[in-house]
Amino acid sequence: MCTISETNFSKLRISRAYCNLMCLPEQGTRTISLAWIGSCEIRMHDVPRSESAKEPLFIIELFDHDAQLSIDSRLCYGIADGASAFETFMSR
Repeated sequence: MCTISETNFSKLRISRAYCNLMCLPEQGTRTISLAWIGSCEIRMHDVPRSESAKEPLFIIELFDHDAQLSIDSRLCYGIADGASAFETFMSR
């Protein structure tokens, strides 16, 4: 039997979501839903590419659908950043 830590599971989840995000057509904003907690949704957004050498890969956002506003968001420069943001938002 294989056991996987919560952090490794989050990294796998974020990696998979990022691959799915990159497969979406580049028409408008690309967004993937990661999880729902009550009326709040954790989403991954694509970041428009620029010529900058150090730009984030994606944004993780905690969005409240009842209030129709973003509660928090994090710029993620790598999968580990995304997993950390995801775990933080899940624990709220």
